[in-house]
Amino acid sequence: MLKLPTIFFFISFTLLAVVHIIALKLFLYWKYTWFDIPMHILGGIVVALGLYTLNDIRFLVPDRYLRLFSVVLLVLTVGLLWEVFELAIGIPIEEDYAVDTATDLAMGVTGAVFGYIVGRALRRL
Repeated sequence: MLKLPTIFFFISFTLLAVVHIIALKLFLYWKYTWFDIPMHILGGIVVALGLYTLNDIRFLVPDRYLRLFSVVLLVLTVGLLWEVFELAIGIPIEEDYAVDTATDLAMGVTGAVFGYIVGRALRRL
């Protein structure tokens, strides 16, 4: 039986994927410059809950890695890789690229903290 953090992971991952696909089709990232902010928050939540999911299915992630520091570090790593990916596929570099990247990473960390809190709370239920 699936545990609550895993169920919430699948729900948040599906939401992220569906909204991202719609956003690409409708050019929402380019029409609304703020649109990527909630997406990075949701991405941080998904990565944080993903750690709980990997722990729930006993795959590679022991309990000692379910600490706030580990979750934030993982989300920062994934966020940096995402920013490199955006550069590699040719997304235009804006004038304030450094600010945009820092904001994206900060929003990912915000999502990571929220995902960590939710994951911990759901494990206790």
